[in-house]
Amino acid sequence: MALAIREYITAQHGKVRFERLRQSENHLLRFVDIAGDRPLSEYTSSDFTAFSKELSGTRQLSASTVNGHVSSLIALFNWAIAHKLYSLTENPCSGCKLPSNAVYAEQRQQPEDKPFTEEQLRAFFEHDDAIAEFDTPYKYWIPLIQLHTGARIGEICQLKPEDIDTLEGRIPAFRFVASTSRGQALRMVPVHPKLVELGLLHYARSNTDRDTLWPGLIVPRLGSKGQNLGMWLSRRLAKRGLKQNGRRTEAFRSTFQHYLKLGGVADQHIDALVGHAGKNGTGAALKPLWMTEPDALLGSLATLDYGIKFGTYAGAS
Repeated sequence: MALAIREYITAQHGKVRFERLRQSENHLLRFVDIAGDRPLSEYTSSDFTAFSKELSGTRQLSASTVNGHVSSLIALFNWAIAHKLYSLTENPCSGCKLPSNAVYAEQRQQPEDKPFTEEQLRAFFEHDDAIAEFDTPYKYWIPLIQLHTGARIGEICQLKPEDIDTLEGRIPAFRFVASTSRGQALRMVPVHPKLVELGLLHYARSNTDRDTLWPGLIVPRLGSKGQNLGMWLSRRLAKRGLKQNGRRTEAFRSTFQHYLKLGGVADQHIDALVGHAGKNGTGAALKPLWMTEPDALLGSLATLDYGIKFGTYAGAS
């Protein structure tokens, strides 16, 4: 199947939006990883049903995400049938999507990511059993960074040691790169004083000889850069009893925004921190605040205090 995937992806270049094509390839390769690499004609509907159950059960992906994987498989087999390839006459993936009522139920539960309460944050970060589960630097640091920057999981997972830089040569700041419909967008976010206190800058300096800030974390070449960390975080939220009402793994991002608003931080500063581009009256993009008002941005960020005693990780500082 791996050969068929390469041929299919090559044939779709220029016909499908690049990001969508990358996502499809990632879905297809995940199927091969789980179901095994065999000729297309040897797969049966039971293989795809088992794949859906693996994603929704063991890996705890949402129904809509699971159906997105199956849609990619359906498209591959339809392409092979249309081109009379691999001795296929019918699509074995048809009918293997999760029922639409499961998707609708999730959508009703997930109008947006609900912010965590202080009690829930304590359950995640302060509980003795929870602290013991931070057994690698990336499991310790990435949730903390999202909670103190509002960055997306994928943005954080891609960080390299040199991506913790400075603004105006004196304010420690993250360099985040986000994929958008127009390409890649750069923004700088000051490092919250709490992260400095916990030893993040020292950790980054101790890893300058690496090509990633997170040794041991596998970041997919295609598709969502944060999917592996996201699956771990999803399991952890479920274990701590926090994955309720459809809460997704970007809940720390919404928690960050929620607490800044509670603290009276201006929407303009919140938007600058989380990467929502501002525009002037003519619709043109404004110069980002991290370039024009870095001290004011750091001041707004420093007002954020969750009142949580974040434990330290022995290998993280």
